[in-house]
Amino acid sequence: MPIIRQFVRHTSVDILREYFHQKLALAATMNGENNTPETVHELISWAERLPPNHQIRLRVDAERVQQMSDDIGQAALLDAVGDAAWFKAMASSWDRSLWTFLHEPEKFRQAEDIRYADHYRHGRNWSGYQVEAALVLHVDPVSLDDFKARIKALFGLGEKVKVELFDRTMPDEEGQDIEVVQVMVYQEGLPDAYLEFEEEDSIVSRIRRPVSEHAIIYSPTTGSIEVVAAKRERRDAIVLAFSEHLLKRTAGAAKAPLRRYRLEPLVENAPLDWDLEDGIESVEIVMLKLTDIDQQGRVTLEKSAKGDLVLHEYCHGHFDEYNPVTSTAFIPVQATLSIRFQPEQGSRRGKVLPVKISLPNGCDLRSRTEHERLIGEKYLRRWGLLEEVAE
Repeated sequence: MPIIRQFVRHTSVDILREYFHQKLALAATMNGENNTPETVHELISWAERLPPNHQIRLRVDAERVQQMSDDIGQAALLDAVGDAAWFKAMASSWDRSLWTFLHEPEKFRQAEDIRYADHYRHGRNWSGYQVEAALVLHVDPVSLDDFKARIKALFGLGEKVKVELFDRTMPDEEGQDIEVVQVMVYQEGLPDAYLEFEEEDSIVSRIRRPVSEHAIIYSPTTGSIEVVAAKRERRDAIVLAFSEHLLKRTAGAAKAPLRRYRLEPLVENAPLDWDLEDGIESVEIVMLKLTDIDQQGRVTLEKSAKGDLVLHEYCHGHFDEYNPVTSTAFIPVQATLSIRFQPEQGSRRGKVLPVKISLPNGCDLRSRTEHERLIGEKYLRRWGLLEEVAE
């Protein structure tokens, strides 16, 4: 399985041995102590010969570890575990993820909840709200029971509701770390039937009750409330219940402005300037996708990484009067910008931050690190590509 091969290749031998011993009660057989090609090949071959039940467990665990090895997952793990130098010094993001999975399972699950909330922030499953700053969050048993009872009554789902709260830090719009409280709401769903093999050739029907997962992020400092849930009406209902039962407010929370993107400034070739202190070397448009007004077809214009011409110069030179970028018959629907930073000390090339925007409200910045997201949003606002509108 590809995920098992990645798991072995990216994780140190010692911590892999520990995983197989602790989770599968197996002693991984391999020669050597380091991740040499021979050792990795040997371990992959051994893992792929494991019994089916062990391979299923290995695949599920490896997928969870892999998900927490990206930038968002690593930031979530640091938030949950703490800003420890020894943790940062581990050999790889996979090592940090697997170590937490093995030694701090509760912290690992908390980091998964942080990643879930951060991944969907400002996306289609997100809504923002605003209340007065410095309100006290009531987490006494009576208030929590009232909140859970309200959640049970809201959506017509199952009777079981679990609420978990934990403190965390996250950057505000200016990049300053602030203390927030994340509230996870788990609710049992309606029963669902599925088929499953029993023994060799007998098929039986099983009943399961999937769990719906919702996240609330509350900042007492700013009074902002963010809710992540699949349906907007649920987000509105959840924030009202949260406001009334845990913040003890009688009025509803105000809706925060929605983010909308626009690409007209890129078509108009507006200047893309930046501040020197942000360490940016260059900014360029590398892709524009346009559709005709009648939406009968699309045109994609993409700049070669080796080309010296900027995209507008390329289009003007090759299309002249039939240039779709300047034609009123086409409108932009998607774009990719490339923000290149100055090389860090000891490096020959600077890091590149690609930013993909899809109308009306799609942007991949939410999958970046917090620093990259803040830089990206700062300049998208400046360049007139990002605006906030009231719902």
